[in-house]
Amino acid sequence: MNIDPTLLWGSSTPQRQTGSQILGKDDFLKLLITQLQMQDPLQPMQDKEFISQMATFTSLEQTNNMTNLLTQFVQSQTQNLLSSQAEVIGKTITWTDQTDDTNDEQTLSGIVQAVTLKDGKLLYVTQDGQEVDPQAVIRIEVTQQPVPATSGTEGA
Repeated sequence: MNIDPTLLWGSSTPQRQTGSQILGKDDFLKLLITQLQMQDPLQPMQDKEFISQMATFTSLEQTNNMTNLLTQFVQSQTQNLLSSQAEVIGKTITWTDQTDDTNDEQTLSGIVQAVTLKDGKLLYVTQDGQEVDPQAVIRIEVTQQPVPATSGTEGA
């Protein structure tokens, strides 16, 4: 019995999308097992073919592992970025803002009340609720606290 060559996995592509299904490593193993079960006993699969298919499977599995690790790394870097920017809270920032209608830049400033991630992008939130892109910031400075007034009577 011959195996339909269109069922063989001859590419090193990690996943192939066919219609609404995605072929992954489990599907690859099923195909390989079926191929081994259905092979002609008088003409068994050549060693080269078997080794090639196993190498493809190993490559697919390693690609999936790397994808998972890369996803975890990106998530941890995003959290580190948020934590590292927390030191800006309470400081005065100055940034440039481009007005939509005239394309003129104006310089604004405000005190950062929060640092947030919105749609994967880091933003500073000022006391008046404006969300500022850190790339637009041109100055960060310690917010000057007003000096409290002292009463005219000091302890004797």
